[in-house]
Amino acid sequence: MYRRDYLLRLIEEMTQMIGKAMGLREQKKRTELLFEWDELMQRRFRINGELSDKLSADDMMRLFMTNGRLHADELQAFAFLLFERAKLEKEKGLHEDEERHLDSRLEGVELGQAEAMYIRRSMKALNLLLEAMLHGSDRKVLPVMPSMEQLLHELKPYKLEESALARLWRWFEQEGRYAEAEDALFHWLQSAAERPDELQLRKKLAHGFYERMEALPDEQLEQGSLPRDEIKQGMEDVSSL
Repeated sequence: MYRRDYLLRLIEEMTQMIGKAMGLREQKKRTELLFEWDELMQRRFRINGELSDKLSADDMMRLFMTNGRLHADELQAFAFLLFERAKLEKEKGLHEDEERHLDSRLEGVELGQAEAMYIRRSMKALNLLLEAMLHGSDRKVLPVMPSMEQLLHELKPYKLEESALARLWRWFEQEGRYAEAEDALFHWLQSAAERPDELQLRKKLAHGFYERMEALPDEQLEQGSLPRDEIKQGMEDVSSL
């Protein structure tokens, strides 16, 4: 009950903050809101924005564990908050980049930093959100699926970390998105191409995936965009790696 009440209060605060961010255009107010955002993160999670930029996704996940148990709902809320903050930071940074570009006195200033930081923060948020969902987080308390789809869309052109790929293919399988699971699985396998021992371990997991696919009815496979005749080909492709 305590954790449920805690989550509900947190979500109420987050909703208010997101409402403030909607349509915000004045740079001064955006900076003030980011300060409030960091206060919320510090108060609720003891992780401010600066620390979240320094810590890896795995480091942050460990902060949401007690006696080996992951607090999935809290991690999901934090991931959602981290992504919303990343979007606000990006808007602020883009505005600052534009000002630098217009200021002739700042020759040589590197542009595009706001976009680069946004991608880095988004990748962390994706990792955290995937881990929370794989551990059964309650998606009804927050609109996390639109955030997940936005993350997947915006990060598609970029190379994901191996840890993210490992979570992603499992999550796609959990969601019944089997063709996407297969794609992410092969990216994960290929990322270990120069490490034979690790590749063999991953190939065993890949064969397990296809064995699970073989056990599914045709209708379910079709819904997941993975026709049965592609399963055999996939297993052969894994064996040939």
